[in-house]
Amino acid sequence: MKQKALVVDDLGGHRYAVSSALTFAGFDVDMAKDGLEGLSMAKENQFSLIFSDIEMPNMNGFELLARLRRIPNYRSTPIVMVSSLRNQVDINRAERLGATAYIVKPYTVKKIKEVLSQCGF
Repeated sequence: MKQKALVVDDLGGHRYAVSSALTFAGFDVDMAKDGLEGLSMAKENQFSLIFSDIEMPNMNGFELLARLRRIPNYRSTPIVMVSSLRNQVDINRAERLGATAYIVKPYTVKKIKEVLSQCGF
C-alpha cells in the first residue's frame, strides 16, 4: 500500500506542483486549500507526510503545524513547510513549532527529493 501525503496550499498551482512530485515519488496524495481543511483531513486520515504553505486564509501554516503537533498521531510525522517567507525569523518559528524541514519558494523537484530523503523516504 502506498504511503499517504497531504499537501496544503491556497494556490492550486503550488498544490499541484508539490502533489505531482510526491506522486512521482510514490505517494498517494490528498490536497487541501487552507489550514482548516488540512487539519480536518488530517484528523480523518493518517498521513505519513505533510507539506504545508504558511500564508493561507482561514488558518495559516504556523497554526496548522502547531495544532497537528498536538495530535498524538502527528507528533513525529514529517511536516515540511513550503513558503515564500525567507527570513530567518519565520524559519526559526517553523522549527520551534516542530517543522521537519523548510523549503523556500520557488523550489525545484530536486529540492523536494532532497527533503524526502532527509525525512527518511
